[in-house]
Parts: sequence; C-alpha cells; structure tokens
Amino acid sequence: MKFEVVAKKALKKYDIKVTNLVYMMEETNVFFHVFTETKEYVLKIFQEESSNYNDNLAEHYFIGVINEKTDILTPQVVENIEGITVTKIPYSNKRGYKRCALYSFLSGEGIYQLEDMDYFEKIGKEIAKMHLATSGLDFPDYVNPKKWKKIFYYEDEIAVYKKKKYSKYITEEMIEILDELIPYIDRKLKFFYEKGEPQLIHADMNPWNIKSKGERFIIYDFEEAMLAYPIHDIAVFMYYYKYSDTFNFYDIKEAFLKGYETILPRPSNLNLKNLELIMMARRINFFNYVLTINPNPKEYLEMSFPRIKEYYLSYR
Repeated sequence: MKFEVVAKKALKKYDIKVTNLVYMMEETNVFFHVFTETKEYVLKIFQEESSNYNDNLAEHYFIGVINEKTDILTPQVVENIEGITVTKIPYSNKRGYKRCALYSFLSGEGIYQLEDMDYFEKIGKEIAKMHLATSGLDFPDYVNPKKWKKIFYYEDEIAVYKKKKYSKYITEEMIEILDELIPYIDRKLKFFYEKGEPQLIHADMNPWNIKSKGERFIIYDFEEAMLAYPIHDIAVFMYYYKYSDTFNFYDIKEAFLKGYETILPRPSNLNLKNLELIMMARRINFFNYVLTINPNPKEYLEMSFPRIKEYYLSYR
C-alpha cells in the first residue's frame, strides 16, 4: 500500500510506541488504525484536493474548542513531538510532502438508516451546542478558515462540466442550466456575509460523520470547518433527507429544530428558500466532484440533475 510508508514515517514523529498499523480506507483522505499497548488512534493522510494546511489548522482549532467548551464526543487531535498537530512527510507530489494528523480513536455505531424522529431532535440539540461554542470566538492569528461565499470553495477548485473529457455525460440542457444557476447561487451565498457575523461551523454534517455511542453521539470529520452561519450546517444536514423514502422532510426539519431550540433560537435567516439555496449549492458542488473522481458518473448524474432542474424551474 503506497501510503503505508508515509504513515510509518509520520508515526515516528509522535511520542507513542506503535504495536500495529492497519489500513482502514481511502475516501476523501487516507486513514490508518494505529494501535499501542494501551490506546488506539487514527492517522489521517490528507489528500491535496480535499484540503490545505490552513483548513487543517482550522479543523484542529475547532475540535479543541468543542472539546473544551461542550460535552460533545469527538476525537481529540494529538500533537507530535514538535508540539504541532500537522505533520509533514516528504512525498513526490507537487508540494513535496504529505500532511498527516493523529487523532484519538472513538468507537461507535453508524447511525445512517437507523434514524428515528427522536434522533433528529437529539442531533439538533448537539449541533446547537457546537454553534453556541463557536459564537463570538476571537480566532488566534494562525486560524484562517475558508468561507462558503461560492459553490466551489475549495482551493483551486473550478467547474469542470464544460470540459471536453466529460462531454459524453453532460447534455446541452445541463450546461445551460448550470451556467445560469452557478452565478445566481454564488451571488446569494455571498449575500449571507453581508448580514450578521459568521462563525466557525462544521460544514459537513452528513449522516456518516455521526455515530452513536450508547445514548450519546460522536461527531467526526471537522475538515470542512469554515467561517459561515448556523443555517449552513442545518442545510447540509437536511440535504441528506430532502428526498428520503422513509421520512417526511418537513417532519425531520421540525424535529431537528425542536432539539436545536432547547439550546439556541432558530437562526433568523432560516427559511425554506435559504435552506433550498444552500442544499442546491452543495448538490452542484458534489455534481462537479463526482465528475472529477468517478470513472463512471452517469448513474449519479441521471439521479442528481433532475433535482437541479427542479430547483432551477422553481427559483429562477
């Protein structure tokens, strides 16, 4: 496994005695399960297209705030022997190194497709706790989170749907609608930052980043941490249930907000139109991402584009 060498070199930078190293998975990033005689950890090797160094620092700062100011369960970041949380290991890529980070390991059970209405209310409360913890924070100088001011907010990210290599998947109708929707949504996203103070949010509250542990939940993967608004977290969470075959979307929304409002008032800008806007921004971003990473994106595009078109016809 090509990243095992990187993992072993990175672990030498930590004050732990590794007894076993097990490859876990490669998704957006590469993960290894790390064992010592007394503890377990997860080593993450960041992929260049998924984050940059500033993103990693924002993630680690956010996790520290959550661990300090709330009772939410989340993996803790481990500092290396130099007292920093991002370890750079020489590697033959354009930057000449790979970024790695070590986290405590927390076991839990996946929640996706096991949800009930009680879960939606409880997770609304947990997300409100995060929002309360990051409201009004004064960031240290080294924390410079990205902002969700446009659909394609990653470093160097561009729209690819008009590139010739994808022409067999993309129709003229798709191009026409995306050409109109993307600048429209970008203008609307930018407008959020003209109203009120943004704060650090998780920004990727998808069902796979939440696990249950007894009566509690573990929240994972703060890599998307950005300077935005609570409605962005709520919209991303709702995105995954918009077309649910099991639950009514509006029932989920109200259950979630019932739990949320036990901690904080619902955001003043939270309305269906804004939720739909942010959910569509995520859909188009993912539409673009699938084109770039999936060798056969046809099935996903055929499922997703009608939903993009539906939004276009409703909000044009």
